[in-house]
Amino acid sequence: MHRPRGPHRPWSDGLPPELLRVILLNLTCLADRVYFSAVCRPWRSAASGLDAPPRQLPWLLLPSPAAPSFFSLHSGATRRLYLPDNVRGARLCGSHDGGWVALAFDQWRGYAAVNLLSGARVLLPDRLRTNLPNLHGNGACEHHMFIRTVIFSEAPSTKGCLAAAHVSSAFIIAFWRPGMDRHWVAYQHAVDVIQDMIYFKNKLKEGFHVLSNTEDVAVYTPNGGPSAPLVMSRSSYQVQKRPDYKPDNLNLSRYLVESRGKLLMVLRQLKECRDPKGSPTFRFRIFEMNHGTAPSGGSVVSWVELQTLPGRLLLLGRGCSRAFEVSQFSRLEVGHIYYSDDTRFNISLALKSGSKHSSTDMGVDVQKKLNRRKRTWRFPQQFTSECYPIWFAP
Repeated sequence: MHRPRGPHRPWSDGLPPELLRVILLNLTCLADRVYFSAVCRPWRSAASGLDAPPRQLPWLLLPSPAAPSFFSLHSGATRRLYLPDNVRGARLCGSHDGGWVALAFDQWRGYAAVNLLSGARVLLPDRLRTNLPNLHGNGACEHHMFIRTVIFSEAPSTKGCLAAAHVSSAFIIAFWRPGMDRHWVAYQHAVDVIQDMIYFKNKLKEGFHVLSNTEDVAVYTPNGGPSAPLVMSRSSYQVQKRPDYKPDNLNLSRYLVESRGKLLMVLRQLKECRDPKGSPTFRFRIFEMNHGTAPSGGSVVSWVELQTLPGRLLLLGRGCSRAFEVSQFSRLEVGHIYYSDDTRFNISLALKSGSKHSSTDMGVDVQKKLNRRKRTWRFPQQFTSECYPIWFAP
């Protein structure tokens, strides 16, 4: 006689708690633990009894109006990222630790800082205020602006936050803080090209450090208290040119990174070719800012090249580069540089709704020898969407 079967029991319900714990301890990516918890109640119960995963590396956020995703260095996997519709189609232009991204809802306006984890939102102005005489003889003028990159001194929701924006304007750089609802304050920057920006503090200076194509560094700091109108002061380091420095090198892109309390400049060398899709990266060089004393007795700094990168890895991106100690993470190798395709910014494409950016120069540079490059199969090799990928720190 046929014996009736009992109710089907999912295989996941039969795993002992000890085995679930072992599995969880091997899931170092926060997203993987979230997926683990969603399988069933016993797995969710096992996950709730375990401490949060160790410090997280940033994810490479791959924007898309249809299906945004992210790549995790912890697991080597690319996963879907579920976002509100208006955030999904926005142009990304910056990030900050704790889940914050800066974005433009309408390509060149509707700016905001949004926390992708909590849903918190801080609106940012889309107008620029200048204090120079204009054609009508006024001492101040406001107009729309296009933000390329935004960086924050601290979380955008805090009262002490300051923001710096690299803008496509004759004034190049602008600043904002909470309470400024109408406009950013514009400043002229006496360089041809801004390469990168970072908020950095050392023994000599604290503020927004701005790297130019001449490898000089200007520093912007606020004057006055939080209740006074925002006024920034500008100072500069006295930088000695490195021996092999060459001006007007269009095949060179530069990044600023803080590591072990010092400022690094990373040079990204591009091949000279006529490929309309852009020149692929073929070499990186890393320099550390060293402080010394000039013959006249003043302070002077120089860029000293590092032949190795002991104990560290780098994530490169405009305004969101970071360095990490490999000893704090598992499954990562010393000396790797992870980079995305952000060297060919095209403002005409960014202003055109529905336009696509083709990112084909993405990879991993193995810095055991600083002039050798190796790609890994897990890291995204190409990507096409409305804006470039950025590093997102959950």
